[in-house]
Amino acid sequence: MALFGRSKPQPSDSSPGSSSPLAEPTVPAPAGAPATERRAVDAHRENLLAAVSSLRPFGIGLLDAAGLTLCESIDSDIDLPVYTSASVAGWAVRGSNLVGASPRHPVRLPVVGEIDAGGYRGSPLMPGTVVKVAGGAPVPEGADAVVPLEAAAEVGDEVEFTAEATFQQELVLAGSRISDGDLLLGNGSVLDARAIGLLAEVGIDKVLARPKPRVVVASLGAELVDPGLPLERLHQVYDTGTPLVAALARADGAQVFPIGILPSDPSRLRRTITDQLPRADLVLLVAGRDDDLIGVLGELGTVDSGEVAMEPAGPAAFAVVGEDRTPVLVLPRGAAACYISYQVFARPLVRRLAGVAPSDREVGSAQVTRPLATDPTVTTFVLARTSDRGVEPLNASDAQTSLDLVAADTLIVVPPGTGEVGAHSDVTCWPLRG
Repeated sequence: MALFGRSKPQPSDSSPGSSSPLAEPTVPAPAGAPATERRAVDAHRENLLAAVSSLRPFGIGLLDAAGLTLCESIDSDIDLPVYTSASVAGWAVRGSNLVGASPRHPVRLPVVGEIDAGGYRGSPLMPGTVVKVAGGAPVPEGADAVVPLEAAAEVGDEVEFTAEATFQQELVLAGSRISDGDLLLGNGSVLDARAIGLLAEVGIDKVLARPKPRVVVASLGAELVDPGLPLERLHQVYDTGTPLVAALARADGAQVFPIGILPSDPSRLRRTITDQLPRADLVLLVAGRDDDLIGVLGELGTVDSGEVAMEPAGPAAFAVVGEDRTPVLVLPRGAAACYISYQVFARPLVRRLAGVAPSDREVGSAQVTRPLATDPTVTTFVLARTSDRGVEPLNASDAQTSLDLVAADTLIVVPPGTGEVGAHSDVTCWPLRG
């Protein structure tokens, strides 16, 4: 299989979940609506996905393909097992030679050879003879049954049989598990450890697969300090955005390049982002609404900084920048808001690049344990904890903290137009895994 070069997303990609990139990332306002009206969560997510297409596949060695998406259907070109073998230690025979054998009329046949497990099966079995075989050993051509050792008796150089043998008894037939031409894995299969083992078993060492998306992650903020360094001023806080988003993207199968805290100076910021583009299929920046950043992104490409009707606040900007039109998504600050926005917007982009369905999210419902006040004009996401009584909101959506994020195992999703959610009402839930 030819090894193709690494490539940016291709408009011609036709794999499941792919999409041609737009000329610019923009969502038209609804008819009659002001241009400044906040767009719905689903509309914004579809706008982002429309600007990203799946990465081009290329030939990848089997040992490097774990976790990737297969971009071809693979058929076996061999039989498995490759030869017919004995399932037990015994005597390889022609069943026709034992017709009529019984305790009253035993049949004696000469032993003409012995085959160990993994040994060569030798010449064809001549009529009227037997070969001793070990369990797992190949049986000679012409043998159509194996009689267990304990079911017959050795008498000198012969073996005495007191029962007939049924056709193919105690045999593991060649091709009984996989036959030449059988479909092993279909296009779009995820190459997990089991799939890798299957391909290795039939001798395949390279596959056509979509590579892991390369995601550059960084944060922006003059008050941020890298974890491990001392806080020297009262207003300083540690950067939680870069480690959080890097861990999320890595869990979604991306190859992640965390670069920490970006410089605030616009010229240095522009240079840093530009330097990262050659190794990025997607850039995720934890920065909130930063005018300098949006200005720099505008200089490098096309920016969409429309408002999203969600609480906590969602992404502040999205851009496609550079000659290769690399997508850049700006996520909000604050661990909880950043985490939720990643789940809603960034995760579908990572999955789209990887060539899998943008969402495989499990969606359920449960009763909320206490009243929940929400803004009817937005989609509200609230971290919650499940119990035998239902789901317990941990805080109002605008007051969620890192502690709530750690304690939560569910995300309550309240659609716009709802307003007050009464106690014991059914709510939509996204279980949080990992």
